[in-house]
Amino acid sequence: MGCPQLCSDQSAALFDTTLTGAIVQDTVLTGFPLFGSSRDFTMIAQGDTADVRIVQRYDSLPTTYHDPRTLADSTLTRVDSAMIVFVVDTTIGRPTTPVTITAFDVDTTVADTLPKLLVPLFRPDRRIGQFTYQPNDIRDTLRLPLDSGVILSRATAGKRLRVGLQISSTKSVRLRIAGSVYAPRITFRASPDTAIPPDTIILSSRTPTDDPIVASVYGMYPIIVSGAVPPPPQNVLAVGGLAGARTYVRFDIPPLLLDSVQVIRASLLLRQIPSRLPGNASDTMAILINPVVASSQLTDVFTISQFLGSGISNGIDSVRLVPKDSGQKSIELVNLFRVWRAAGTSNTIRAVVIRAAHELSSPAELDFVATEAPVDLRPRLRLTVVPRRGFGLP
Repeated sequence: MGCPQLCSDQSAALFDTTLTGAIVQDTVLTGFPLFGSSRDFTMIAQGDTADVRIVQRYDSLPTTYHDPRTLADSTLTRVDSAMIVFVVDTTIGRPTTPVTITAFDVDTTVADTLPKLLVPLFRPDRRIGQFTYQPNDIRDTLRLPLDSGVILSRATAGKRLRVGLQISSTKSVRLRIAGSVYAPRITFRASPDTAIPPDTIILSSRTPTDDPIVASVYGMYPIIVSGAVPPPPQNVLAVGGLAGARTYVRFDIPPLLLDSVQVIRASLLLRQIPSRLPGNASDTMAILINPVVASSQLTDVFTISQFLGSGISNGIDSVRLVPKDSGQKSIELVNLFRVWRAAGTSNTIRAVVIRAAHELSSPAELDFVATEAPVDLRPRLRLTVVPRRGFGLP
C-alpha cells in the first residue's frame, strides 16, 4: 500500500525542453596527455597516415653484479641473453598479422627529445635488436632480444643506453606499452652460473641534469614521426587523434532547472560530422566524459580542463562512436546534474571535458559541430523535468 504523505505525486506531468543557450562555451584543447602525466604509450605504423615510435632511457647501467652465495659484488665482464621486457595493453585491439619490433641505439649528444634529431637515428647501422611476434604471442608480456655486446660495452665504459622502438607489419598496426602497469626494463645474465639470478636495469633518465623531476618523466616518451595535424577549424569540436584533442564544454544552467524542478533526464546533444582525418575512420572509438572539478575562481580554460573528476563515479558511462559517422549523438548527464545541484554554483564550474579513452593511441578523431554553427546544428541540452514537490502532511 502506498504512502501519499511521504511519496511524491506519481501523476506529476513530465516536461521536455531543449536549451541551446545553456552551452556558453565550447573549445578544443590539444596536446594531451600532458607530458609526464601518462606512462602508457602506443607505437603506431600506418604508412603516411601515422608513425609513432617510443624512446626508452637507461642512463644508469650496472658495472658489477651480485653473487647471493658470497654476498659479494663482482665486476661485470659478461652479458648474455639481454632483452627488454614490457607489458602491452590489448584492450585497444590485438594485431591480426605478424608484428616486428625493432630496437635502435638512439643515444646522441644533441637534444634528443626533438623528432627531427631522433628520427635519423632509426637506421640499420644503429639496430641493436629485432623480433617478429605472431598474433597469438601478443597477450600481455613481450620480450625483445637485444645485442648483449652493446649492453656490455656501454656498462663497462660507464655510458648510458637509449633505445628507440619502432613497430612494423604488413598491415597497419599499433601496440600499446602499459608502462603504468609494469615499467619496461632490461634483463640479462651476468654469469653462466644459474645460481646467480638475472640482473635488471630499470628505466632511468638523468637529463636535464638541473631538473630531476623533468628528467624522470623522460624515462619513456613517444615521438610522432608523422600523423600530427593542426588544431581543427574554429567551428569544429575535436576529440582524440595524434593531436591529443579534448573538447571543453561549459554550461550556464538557469537556477529554476536546479532549484524548482527535478531533472529526470539530461542529454548533451552533439551533431557529429565525418572526421576530417582519414586514419582509422571506420574504427569504433571510446570517449570519456569527465566533469570539471576546478574552482569557479579559475578563468584559464587550459588550466581548468586539467582538474577532472571521474565520469564513471558520477554515473556517466563511456560512449563509443565511429569517426566517419554523422548525425546527432546523445551523451547522458542526468547524474551530473544532481551533483551540480548539491554542490552549488560557487563551489565548482559546471563544465565537462570530452576526451578519448586512450589518448594518443590512434590517429582517429571524432569531430562535432561547434556553437558557431547555425542554431539547429549547435550543441544543445535536452532536459526532461518534473516539478519538485515537498514531503509531509499539508
